[in-house]
Amino acid sequence: MDYTDSWNTLVGLAIISGSIRISKEYVSNIGDPVESGLFLRSIGMQKGQIADFRASIEGSSLAVHLVEFSDEYELHLDRFDPSKNLLSHIVFDYLPSMRGRRIIRRR
Repeated sequence: MDYTDSWNTLVGLAIISGSIRISKEYVSNIGDPVESGLFLRSIGMQKGQIADFRASIEGSSLAVHLVEFSDEYELHLDRFDPSKNLLSHIVFDYLPSMRGRRIIRRR
């Protein structure tokens, strides 16, 4: 079954709004993100997620980051695709998302 159109629509909504949340129930109806052919498994800043997925936006520096939690997915736009420009991704996407987060160091 081809789920690409549904995932493309969700990617479009995330691009327009910056970030969307998608219920696990909805995803069970449209199919696994990797099976869509758009997303590859990835890594991301730990915030309680089960898995991370990314999709490059061809012809741009942008990427879409899909974060799987136990009850939902978060889909947001990264200004810089880490596979194309890791340093810019860290400076403009990762570090600003760290603001306000408490970093706990274990000894």
